[in-house]
Amino acid sequence: MSDLENETYQVIFNTQVGTNILTPVATAANRAVVSYDINWEAIIPRGTYNKFKCRFSFKTLVYTGVGNNGLLEHNGFVNMNLGRLNIYDGMQQSQNIGMVSPVITNTVAAQQRSYYNCDSSDNNEFVIDYPINHIITISLNNFNGTALPNLQHYVLILSLTRINV
Repeated sequence: MSDLENETYQVIFNTQVGTNILTPVATAANRAVVSYDINWEAIIPRGTYNKFKCRFSFKTLVYTGVGNNGLLEHNGFVNMNLGRLNIYDGMQQSQNIGMVSPVITNTVAAQQRSYYNCDSSDNNEFVIDYPINHIITISLNNFNGTALPNLQHYVLILSLTRINV
């Protein structure tokens, strides 16, 4: 096993900062589907290793709510078009790379607060081929396929570790 086989790359997708955001992110509805322009060759050199084990973590800013009701109530899927994935939903290939859940930080009636979160250990790792899409779209949907409501700005950190196959 070479030292490069375990080399890990981190790609940060941030709705608040970045010149590579291609879609508007001013409203919660806009943040449910965001496209980024990623130059993969500048991040991950092409070469012997063309498959990667992936994990991700995700966190939004705290939602303070409307009328001080800041409780988020929906679990959701993170959907990401990274190219060929080894993820299946029933019998068909899926781009849902994992789930996010609301975390409640305060339940006092006039000060309810919560945010969406998942740690890198909350979802299974998955394998992808070398990413070929330069336009990466991240969609955040609840389990019925509609956009997660009240979505605050977020950071998604994608970790890609080279594997030898």
